[in-house]
Amino acid sequence: MKNSAPFQRKRIAIIISSLCSSLAFSVQAEEPKVSTYETVEVWGTQINNDSSLLSNDIESKQADHISDLLRDQPGIDVGGSHALNQSINIRGVTESDLNITIDGVDQSNNVFHHVGNLLINPDIVKAVDLKLGSNSIINSGLGGGVAFETKDADDLLKDGQKLGARVYGGYADNDYYTYSGTVYSRLNEHFDMLAYYSAIDRNNPDDGDGVEQVGQEGKMQNVLLKAGFDINDSNRLELSYDYYNDDGDYTIKSNLGAGYSHDNLIYPIEYTRESIALNYELSLTNTEVHSTLYSNEMNYNPDRRDYGSTNDEGITNNIGFKVLAETYLETATIEHTARYGIEGQQQESEKKVNGSRSGEKESIDSYAVYVEDEIQLTEKLSVTPGVRYDHHAMDANSSNDTFKETSFALAAKYLINDQWTARASATELFQGPSLPGSFLNAPEVINEDLKAETGVNYELGLSFEQQNLAGLDSVGFSVSVFETNIDDYIDNSTTGKTGIENLGDVQIRGVESSINMRKGEFTSRLTYAHSDSKYTSINANATGAPTKGEALTNEVGDSFSLNLGYAIPALDVSLNWTSMLTLDLHKDVDADVAKEGYDVHDLSIQWTPKQVEDLTITAGLENIFDETYASHASYNNSINGYTDFEPGRTVKLTASYLF
Repeated sequence: MKNSAPFQRKRIAIIISSLCSSLAFSVQAEEPKVSTYETVEVWGTQINNDSSLLSNDIESKQADHISDLLRDQPGIDVGGSHALNQSINIRGVTESDLNITIDGVDQSNNVFHHVGNLLINPDIVKAVDLKLGSNSIINSGLGGGVAFETKDADDLLKDGQKLGARVYGGYADNDYYTYSGTVYSRLNEHFDMLAYYSAIDRNNPDDGDGVEQVGQEGKMQNVLLKAGFDINDSNRLELSYDYYNDDGDYTIKSNLGAGYSHDNLIYPIEYTRESIALNYELSLTNTEVHSTLYSNEMNYNPDRRDYGSTNDEGITNNIGFKVLAETYLETATIEHTARYGIEGQQQESEKKVNGSRSGEKESIDSYAVYVEDEIQLTEKLSVTPGVRYDHHAMDANSSNDTFKETSFALAAKYLINDQWTARASATELFQGPSLPGSFLNAPEVINEDLKAETGVNYELGLSFEQQNLAGLDSVGFSVSVFETNIDDYIDNSTTGKTGIENLGDVQIRGVESSINMRKGEFTSRLTYAHSDSKYTSINANATGAPTKGEALTNEVGDSFSLNLGYAIPALDVSLNWTSMLTLDLHKDVDADVAKEGYDVHDLSIQWTPKQVEDLTITAGLENIFDETYASHASYNNSINGYTDFEPGRTVKLTASYLF
């Protein structure tokens, strides 16, 4: 039963700022204090995966790429071996069809299909909220979403501390070094601030065969400034500025790997993101409101003037707002948790050549309103109906149409007993056509037949959790089975060259499961994920039309992960082992691309000496057996030999100190 007391603002802020509502169930039980190794994780990243069951993961990895945090989560992969072209993949669906935010700021900028559209520094990420599939009408995106939240001063200050700082440095033999500095303060009971700077200086790494992966030499820098103002116990404002800059000697087609003839295609390239956000939180007795006003500009800038060419820029800018509220109320004997909100965005895209605009500026104006009501019919059964209205107006070379849609959703959750919970959901999907990548001038040909992408996501889930079972302190298991049908699918990786086209209808089926166990200082997690996509019908008139039965380009297939952790309190040491196994992906039709499977294993050792309590030293060995491999979510083509291989064996050493 729900409690009508006020919600805790910090918890609900994380939920609301992600603009997602998880339908996964997690039993809230008092866990026995079985561990004697008491540490406070100050700089870890909390990973919440709504297809998993037990407590959120706290990752303390030496992350220099977002894949270091996410790739061992079931149902999610990260393509791209370099931060320049990293791209999140959920169930075979790429970032352009996902709802991705950083501190509430939308990251849907589409710049260039040979680079990624997500520029993020994993070191400063406090929490990641993963939504696998669209299971709530609150969520936009065809395949789910990822909400990143960066660290605040209050997350880092110790009890009674007014001013603090952290310095960090690291080295990897394959082949970079990194450093960062953070200052944070609570100036008084109302004001807090954080200032953060980080840099990674890279050389070209070698893959598992010792082949140099050319075109990756450069420097990434990130500046994050935050200022918070607690007006009173119920109101908070936070202003943030986030600047990310990646500047180096990179390849234009950075996702194709060293197998592509890059020798004459390496240029000075600068890729930047500049985000400004104003967040407001309101906490009343039975209502929480979180709103975000933001601007997010990205600029991809290869400068080829010294090579007889031009200085080109692909620029996208998103200006938008989001408001989401959650209200708890009772009617007669029935409890309701209503979630309702509105969001709007103006997106503009343009290309510049030598400082002057080339071609037409393209834009999208969109907004959505939505409401869902989680109705607690009995102590065991709740149902959640929802409705959403989207309005999507384009002014682009391929379309000047307005797309409108009303979508519905229905979910149910049933507590079978204290250990078992079942859930089911059906959610209608809508996504208006995205702007083509700004770095290329899309053909100025109106597509009169262009349609928005629509569909339905169906999902069934079963969860189990038990304390003190079979000699273990806790055991948890969860499984989700899904089918996602997308009508009039658009492949956004080609729109910059061909214009925007509907390629056909797509079906994705799959399963995700995980089992977690804990015994004293030992923890473990084993996961399995399977996805199988295919075009069920095709638009034969589309340029480069797919074949019926063909899989999506970034299909991942079958993958396993194993995570083992063990703490040794007497030595102030914690150990972690991670294994990832991805099976071969075979062709179902001739047009498919076969992908070679791989297994990768990592080991890390972290030391936090009691004698120097603010010091943390971590040693890591990644890709222990020097596997030559590429993620199935990366460009991975056995036909033309262009494959974006990951770095081979890498030894890492990092140290941090808190003041």
